[in-house]
Amino acid sequence: MTSKRAILLLLLVFFATSTVYLIAGGAKKPEVQTQAQTAQALAAAPSRIIAYYFHVTVRCTTCKTIEAYSRDAILNHFRNDLDRGRLEWRVVNVQLPVNRHFVKDYQLFTKSVVLVHIANGKQQSYKILNDVWELVGDKAQFQAYVDKEVRGYLARL
Repeated sequence: MTSKRAILLLLLVFFATSTVYLIAGGAKKPEVQTQAQTAQALAAAPSRIIAYYFHVTVRCTTCKTIEAYSRDAILNHFRNDLDRGRLEWRVVNVQLPVNRHFVKDYQLFTKSVVLVHIANGKQQSYKILNDVWELVGDKAQFQAYVDKEVRGYLARL
């Protein structure tokens, strides 16, 4: 069998398998929650801090670095808080229609790291970590800043 035929056969098998998977319901759409269901879930949830990284679809190297440094600081320094549900890390594209409200909610004018304190199902406060733009050139200082701010917010719980 020639290599072209082998590749064609593999592609046909892949296509057939994918088709069967889709027909069988393997690629189900995610469940969409109504606003009432979301509000109910928030009210039942414990107090927590949400650390957001808000971005747009097309991102520059600096924007990707801010996300990476923030994610690393949070995932490496706050593993226990993440595991206990006291802290959540979320990356959100504000150009998607469902997320556009965040621009107004937090008065965003650029890509941003935002800490949000949720208690009794309601937002209590938020803080935009504007200094990430100034500190992006120094990973250690950047992560120390994020660490300090997250600890300050966790102290509210």
